[in-house]
Amino acid sequence: MNREKRHHPHGESIILAGIYAENHAWSQRDEILAQRLGVPRIMEMPEKGTALVVSETGLSLLSIDERGMAMRVRVDFTTGKWRQRIASVRGERLIRAMGRKAGPATTIIDATGGLGRDSFLLAAAGFHVRVVERNPVLAALLADGLLRAGESRVTRKISARITLTCGDACHYLQQQNHRADIVYLDPLFPEQKKSARVKKELQVIRKIADKDDDPAPLFAVARTAAAARVVVKRPQHGPWLDNRPPSYSVSGKTVRFDIYLVES
Repeated sequence: MNREKRHHPHGESIILAGIYAENHAWSQRDEILAQRLGVPRIMEMPEKGTALVVSETGLSLLSIDERGMAMRVRVDFTTGKWRQRIASVRGERLIRAMGRKAGPATTIIDATGGLGRDSFLLAAAGFHVRVVERNPVLAALLADGLLRAGESRVTRKISARITLTCGDACHYLQQQNHRADIVYLDPLFPEQKKSARVKKELQVIRKIADKDDDPAPLFAVARTAAAARVVVKRPQHGPWLDNRPPSYSVSGKTVRFDIYLVES
């Protein structure tokens, strides 16, 4: 079976076999998504490779490796685990990293949206979050998750505080009308050889994510676009981004948040 390559404006390619509909769960919205991504509708899953899967429970990304092992990535903010995190969201280090003065009127731009998990926590804490994700596949997964979150009584108001843009974050931040109080960055961590489920999911994301090994240009733009601070998520023992020391950090067991205060 031939695989289609979706070329990104930055020159990277996202390799997908296509979009597969489970139990004939195909809609006009899925047809529009296939056209936008430039990938075909496939009638069966390939023996190995990566494809988007449409089902009655939403959109997911399914990757099958050379050994036939399958890994599915899906965005779902309505599970019991998420309800627990929402209930205790003020205790999250991510929220503390936004600063004591941050409140409902604070606007945050998540310039490396990914699957939107940090953005959702920020919105659950009351912030208005503008998410930018340049990878169209990740953006589609996140859009699907936010759509379903908007249909749930528990997460409807949280989802309403999030807006999603699929595009280049540098260009987005350079537009004056998109200035925000805080810019949040979560560039992909260096690869680690671990077998935990979260790490396996990260491996799937790496397969379709843009191979941008230098987040420094985005970091530089973020420092000029933020009105109050730039918050950068890093591995706990990893180097500072662009070797620039932060104003201070909020640390946990595996990650830390480096805070760069903007001089007024």
